[in-house]
Amino acid sequence: MIKNKDLLEKFAYLDDLTGLKNLHGLYEAFEKKPLDNVHFIYVDIDDSSTMNAIFGNEAVDGIIFEVAKTLVDYCGNSDVYKIGADQFLLTTESHIICEPSELSKILKQPVKRNGSSYIIKASVCVLDYDDFKGDTLEDLVKFMKFSINIEKRKRKNTLIFADQSMKDYYLEKKEIEQHIFQAVRRKEFFPKFQPFVDTFTNKIIGFEAVSRWNLNGKVLKPQKFLEIAEWTGLIYAIEMYMFQEAVRFFVELKNDKTIKLSSRFKASLNFSSYTLIHVKTSKLLEILYSNGCSASDFIIEIRENYITDDEAYEKVKELHSAGFLIALDEYTNNNSSLTYLADLKVDILKLGECLLMKMDTDQEYMKMYSIYKFMSDIGKKFDLTIVSTGIANAEHVKLAKSLDINIGSGKFYSKAVVKEEFVKLFTQLKKKRG
Repeated sequence: MIKNKDLLEKFAYLDDLTGLKNLHGLYEAFEKKPLDNVHFIYVDIDDSSTMNAIFGNEAVDGIIFEVAKTLVDYCGNSDVYKIGADQFLLTTESHIICEPSELSKILKQPVKRNGSSYIIKASVCVLDYDDFKGDTLEDLVKFMKFSINIEKRKRKNTLIFADQSMKDYYLEKKEIEQHIFQAVRRKEFFPKFQPFVDTFTNKIIGFEAVSRWNLNGKVLKPQKFLEIAEWTGLIYAIEMYMFQEAVRFFVELKNDKTIKLSSRFKASLNFSSYTLIHVKTSKLLEILYSNGCSASDFIIEIRENYITDDEAYEKVKELHSAGFLIALDEYTNNNSSLTYLADLKVDILKLGECLLMKMDTDQEYMKMYSIYKFMSDIGKKFDLTIVSTGIANAEHVKLAKSLDINIGSGKFYSKAVVKEEFVKLFTQLKKKRG
């Protein structure tokens, strides 16, 4: 009986496929062992799920087994652990015995198995404990996994070295993850409003509502929390609240006797792909009608990469049929074909501000100008209203005018501001146009 118990405990720390110690075995090995001078190399096999679909589980298990042998053979004086389905962790006190750059090259070599040869890709993260003293082993493993996942979204088959800036980013994301549920419940998110301006008259002709989050005294922009909000599905609650606030502010501006809204004035806000797919058009219309608004007063902005999703595509058509104006935000033509513009129900094309930024820094100015003009001309051929975003200086305004783009937004006019400051902009921009 005792022998069986010992055997069960032994196998609890071992990986069935490779015989290497698993994640539990890793923690058990370092339970009483100091981490000083320990050098970690985290290896993550890319696209194993895709390989599973193509080659089958048995072939992929064989590939993982061969990779395990490669790691053990190359890093013979290091401990190799299989800490996930396709993740390994190597621990060593010597950079020379297991040099990560060389290991990364070896992992790019074809893997031979049962007469077949497979090209695998592996992302590698290197971390020295001495750079992160005080962290637990569990925290370090989570940090390395996070770092690999972030880097793999940019490019795979890469070698990265964990540093403090990466750690700060990880801790920020961790803090966001820990607080976001309560933040939604407590309505800690609030809107700011950035004006759309007529580039020829300087008149405000609309606003874009953008979300902000006051997290422990730090005001976060969407790019900080959007990803986690989407992972958790909380983005829906956040964006629906922003929609309601945009409607309320639109009504307040209409009823404000101190200002005169342009007949062209529209309210706009972004919907993530998650919200776009899950929102009920009837729910949006209910909110509008109860506030005396029309769908034609509102612009729903979507990102370029959403339009290749069938569900999102159908919802865009439904919203357009209900009377909403649809804007394609941050358009660069990187993620979609021009044919989508011909078929998709889009009214407005917001040219990505990165195009203007590149024009400011690119020595081949005329080349970038030609690209910007081409995209503006294409939009006009599809009868789309063109918006130049990211206008930061008078030269950008001059460029927009030269291309007959009469709507702009950006810090030249105003950053996103709270309600009270937005109302003041009507007077400020009026003085500016003289």
